[in-house]
Amino acid sequence: MKKADIVVIGAGVVGLAITQRLSASGKKIILLERHNTFGQDASTRNSEVIHGGMYYPTASLKACLCVEGNRMLYEICSRNDIACKKTGKLIIANTDNEIKNVEEIYQQGLTNHVPGLRIIDEREIKAIEPNIRARYALYSPETGILDVQELMQYFETASLENSVDVRYDHEVIDLAKNSDGYFVTVKTADGGVETFVTDVLINAAGMFADKISALLGIDIDGNHYKIYWVKGEYFNISKRHAGKITHLVYPTPTTVSLGIHVRLRFDGTMSLGPSAIYVDEINYDVDPAYVKQFYEEGKEYLPFLEYADLSPDISGIRAKRQAQNEDAQDFIIRNEEDKGLPGFINLVGIDSPGLTACPAIAEMVADIYRNL
Repeated sequence: MKKADIVVIGAGVVGLAITQRLSASGKKIILLERHNTFGQDASTRNSEVIHGGMYYPTASLKACLCVEGNRMLYEICSRNDIACKKTGKLIIANTDNEIKNVEEIYQQGLTNHVPGLRIIDEREIKAIEPNIRARYALYSPETGILDVQELMQYFETASLENSVDVRYDHEVIDLAKNSDGYFVTVKTADGGVETFVTDVLINAAGMFADKISALLGIDIDGNHYKIYWVKGEYFNISKRHAGKITHLVYPTPTTVSLGIHVRLRFDGTMSLGPSAIYVDEINYDVDPAYVKQFYEEGKEYLPFLEYADLSPDISGIRAKRQAQNEDAQDFIIRNEEDKGLPGFINLVGIDSPGLTACPAIAEMVADIYRNL
């Protein structure tokens, strides 16, 4: 039976960031991932945005870790030649109610210490984005885009260089705790079963974080750890419009999502998304029947958009802690010692802005680990 100091479950961008950060300690670390490579779920199925942090409640983990992660992520990308770009972002308004909502987001952003935020009027909007329709907007200069694949490759490579044992095609099927540590049983691609024992167990399983928690006897309903899957689809905008928009453009958000917004790529092409649909199964197909919804919502602020410009792109599934019609919930990142599980560092409900926050999340987990 293989013994480790730390086992990390999940090689999405958060699990990879944590593994890379802890690997500098020289501890014996095993990273387990059920897929045959990293980032096959939410980490590679999103807008690849470095968020500013203006949406999230005061002093929440999402607010604090997003603002700090934004700064850290640009530094990591710069030091390691990872593609990123500060495009800036406009959260736009076209009705009086939307203007009120944008002003509230602005005030929340100031409270959250998001740098550089300012309100701009229709004249200035037209000067920087002549091809959109908006009366009013919140401008966030620190928002941008990055290549998530390159970021995850950096985290994996740095971890391997620090002797981390990375195990793909290893799906966790059972967990147990006794005086010797945590026993982690996995199923491998060939159908075999293997067990590892570790002093510290870190749950970064994303969409399955609640299932991992339950394997150790945690009441996921009673502790509000249950994960709800919310699917988001994207539709490509015809390449003939490439370069017409240079900033990320977002409508005012809902309680479930940041709205169907313009996703920018480094080559100037764009897509619209994501939508937000609660689902019970993993299916990454994009339903072309939703094109009418995307066209109608996009046309509200993209006057150049034609129905024929849209075609199915990608989809992803968010891991949220709120059921449909519930208020948004914060990240859970904690040592579960009070549940009789010392050394079980649990991360549950790491949805957006998890990508932006990933280096700050990793630093928080490192702090928890040091204080075990």
